[in-house]
Amino acid sequence: MNKFIKFNLSVFLIVCVFYKVNAQSVTDLRSMGYAIFPAPQKVDLENKNILIDDSWQVRFDKSVPNKITSSFAERVQELHSLKFSGQGSGKIELRVNKEAVKGIANLSNSKQAYKITISDGSVRIEGNDETGLFYGVQSFIQLMKPTPRGKFQLPLGTITDWPDLELRFIHWDTKHHRDKVATLKRYIDWSAYFKINAIAFEIEDKYEYPSHPIIGSPDAFTKEEMQELTKYALDRFIQLVPNVQAPAHMAYVLKHKEFEHLKADHESNYQACMCNDEAMELIFDMYQDMIDATPGVDYFFVSTDEVYYAGICGECKNEYNEENRSKAWVEYLQRVNKWMKERNRRVLAWVEYPLLPKDISKVPSDVIDAIMGPHKTKEWSVNETKAGIDQLSYSSMQGAEYLFPNYFSTKYRNRQINGRLSDAYRDISNREGEGANLIGTFAAAWDDAGLHSETFWLGWATVTQYGWTKNTPSLQQNIIDFMDLFYGMDSPDMVETYVGLQEGARFYEDLWERKESVERTRGYGNSKGKGVGGEMQDLLIDPLMIPSAKDLSVEPVFTVKYAEKINEATVLLEKNQRLILHLIRNITRVRHNSYNLEVLLSIALLERYTMNMVINLAKVEDYLVRASKADSENQAVSLLVEAHQLSGKILQEQNEMWKALNATWGKSRLAKGAGVGGKDFLHVYDDVKDHFADRRKGLEYMLAPFERMGIEDWRKQLSKVITDFSELHNIPVTGLEAERLED
Repeated sequence: MNKFIKFNLSVFLIVCVFYKVNAQSVTDLRSMGYAIFPAPQKVDLENKNILIDDSWQVRFDKSVPNKITSSFAERVQELHSLKFSGQGSGKIELRVNKEAVKGIANLSNSKQAYKITISDGSVRIEGNDETGLFYGVQSFIQLMKPTPRGKFQLPLGTITDWPDLELRFIHWDTKHHRDKVATLKRYIDWSAYFKINAIAFEIEDKYEYPSHPIIGSPDAFTKEEMQELTKYALDRFIQLVPNVQAPAHMAYVLKHKEFEHLKADHESNYQACMCNDEAMELIFDMYQDMIDATPGVDYFFVSTDEVYYAGICGECKNEYNEENRSKAWVEYLQRVNKWMKERNRRVLAWVEYPLLPKDISKVPSDVIDAIMGPHKTKEWSVNETKAGIDQLSYSSMQGAEYLFPNYFSTKYRNRQINGRLSDAYRDISNREGEGANLIGTFAAAWDDAGLHSETFWLGWATVTQYGWTKNTPSLQQNIIDFMDLFYGMDSPDMVETYVGLQEGARFYEDLWERKESVERTRGYGNSKGKGVGGEMQDLLIDPLMIPSAKDLSVEPVFTVKYAEKINEATVLLEKNQRLILHLIRNITRVRHNSYNLEVLLSIALLERYTMNMVINLAKVEDYLVRASKADSENQAVSLLVEAHQLSGKILQEQNEMWKALNATWGKSRLAKGAGVGGKDFLHVYDDVKDHFADRRKGLEYMLAPFERMGIEDWRKQLSKVITDFSELHNIPVTGLEAERLED
């Protein structure tokens, strides 16, 4: 496909999936064939280009720290396979100049400002501060457009840039997986490339907690590893901010017998007693452990997420009701904030339920509310602003959907949605329109459904884009700019890939019926209180009927009940086949992040298996129905054997797909739920939450719906029917030998 057709296909797809977002003209930078991410504030270009190559020299004075110059050299080498030798006359000058960009009132934003001046034979990169210079370097590397013969093109002119909002958080949620240290360093490098400057590291049991080591999972990060990651991030002007779930979402702690007595209610491991001094000391010990693990960081995320049962503990003096629940929540945050201030950490929290609007004024004014989202009313926003509380515009790039995020417009759980990218595009203007006092953005990416973090980059980058330059560029250009820089300017089109993955993921998710759970007991309650809700559901579809061994009679239940899904799978399978070929081909064609495509391929293969399973089960049932109506017993047995063999192929494909997925995900992660060094992982369900990714100890949560169908057991039963019927009619059976399935 030539580049013109490829570009127009991308445009067509984006128009389709963002039909409610008004398109804008492209920026001047884009119109000349360049991209900077996030899009810069001010661009003054001549309609000319220059070429640079490895003969250029890099100059800097003592004001430029080594961490910037070394990072510059490393990233140019990594992303462009270029090493500046300094043998030619062209020069790149790096300089810290506090007067480089003037007129920015906010001091923190001013420190992040930079200016790039490109002229014949010379490039000057200036930053108001070290941070600004670092960001200027990232933009320069992004501008380097590859040309034939190993040279790079740059536009003549000046780029002046600064962020609109001070903080640009992304969210690493590791509650259900553990990334390798090398993986997270790569994530830090790419975060810095996109000018992300803070990461909320939701750690749960993935830290060793020296004060209470029983809490740490067998694969938990050590103190040394955390300090190594913290320094690596700080060297790239990123704050690696600990996010410790407390006092709710504490099943990872309260599941241990050593801490059972600290539960808010002995019936639930969800929340610790907020009125128990020992419980509070435990939480403070965990906070201190994470402070020690992240030296040099200015913030701490104390969570306060979904504290449904604040004050329910028998040790709390006040009656448990709506007003006292809000009061207990405020008192907890006040106590924690005072403790953190003594340790020079500024607190971030989820300032929301069970807090009542009338109690917002009691929230310490130096706390940052990290969840100014669409669920909050205008009254709430105004009250927070009046109380002097700084806020982050909250955009969730992942909530409960399976396999791949809902980036684009789609029908999801029986309602039409705009897509998460479209929401993120509008979030800041919507929050500010409601009276919020924003100082940054928060791009959430929850681990509840167990998606691979490689699927989150478009979302993380998009939220960051509009935290840097509000509402610019258009959402359509934002996507193309991201694709060009994340995969490489001359890499194959990836928009169609993302659309296809989302479509296949929604088929996987929508396929399953939700039935009363036989794996889990009723939950403790929900946000409305103890004993309210709590119904748990298992995902599955009904298995095929087993024919009668006497006369082979069978009802075609599957093909009737799931006719719509069978037809949908047939249509999607053709698209999925093209998607898989596209991914395999492009793994070697993208300039950057080829592993990302490997992960996307593993997801596409799981989606293909899901489609094939539905189609093949329909074929199996057809064999059974035809066998029941066969003209002879011999023909009937032959059809039954066909059904048996095809069901075996379903299991074989599952095993092959699963082996490949585990191998791919294992390149970036440690094995989920595995024991290490003689310590086993204690897998206990949360009494309130029922996360998809927690339904199995390992990665098998993605296979759980298939397992519940019992295809392997069904196949054994069919084998017995075939044997019994054949013996009854004295018919020899061939082709029924047990097929070897890969481990």
